[in-house]
Amino acid sequence: MDSTERAPAVARSRARLASSVAAFLVLSPFVAWLFALAGLVPAGASVVCALTGGLAGAILLPELCQETGLVRCSMSRVIARTLTGERSVDLTRIRDVRLLTGFGYGGTFRAVVVRDRSGARVGLTTLRSQRALARALQNARGDARGGPRVSRAARAHLGLGARHHRTIHTVIIFLVLTISVPLYMGLVLKLAESQ
Repeated sequence: MDSTERAPAVARSRARLASSVAAFLVLSPFVAWLFALAGLVPAGASVVCALTGGLAGAILLPELCQETGLVRCSMSRVIARTLTGERSVDLTRIRDVRLLTGFGYGGTFRAVVVRDRSGARVGLTTLRSQRALARALQNARGDARGGPRVSRAARAHLGLGARHHRTIHTVIIFLVLTISVPLYMGLVLKLAESQ
C-alpha cells in the first residue's frame, strides 16, 4: 500500500477515533450512572458528566469533520484541515452530500458535508470549496450511473435547488435541538434522582 492509498485510511481512522471519543462524552452520564449504581462513583456524577462531558461531546461531534482551513481546492479535489488533521475528498467520485446546520451566539452556521466513494468526509465551510462542490455536482448530473445522493437542503444551500428547502431544514434542526437537549438533561436528572 503506497502513501496515496494510506493517507485516506489514516484520516478515516483518526476521524473514527475522535468521533468515538465525542460519542463517549455524550454517553458519559449514563456510564457514570452505572458506576454510581455499583458504588464506584458518587451519586451526582452523572449530572457532572452531563454538564461537562455531555456538553463537550455534543459541541465536538459536529465540528470534527468541518473544514477549519482550506489547503487546496480544484475542480476534482478538496483538501482541507479539520480538527482531526488534513482530509481530502475526491469531487469526481461523490457518494453523498448533506447540509449540517448549527446554532451559536453568532447566529446560524452551516457546513456542506460531502463524502466520496472511498469514505472520506469533509464538511465544507468556505465559499470557494462549496463552489467547487456545486460545479462538481452540476457535472455529475449527466452521469448515467446514478449520480451522488444530495439532500434537498444541501442542494438549496449550494444554489442548485429551491431555497425554501434550506429554510425547512433549519426549522426542523432547531426544533430537534430545542426538544432533544431538555430531554437529555431531564433523563440525566431522572437517573441521578433514582440513585
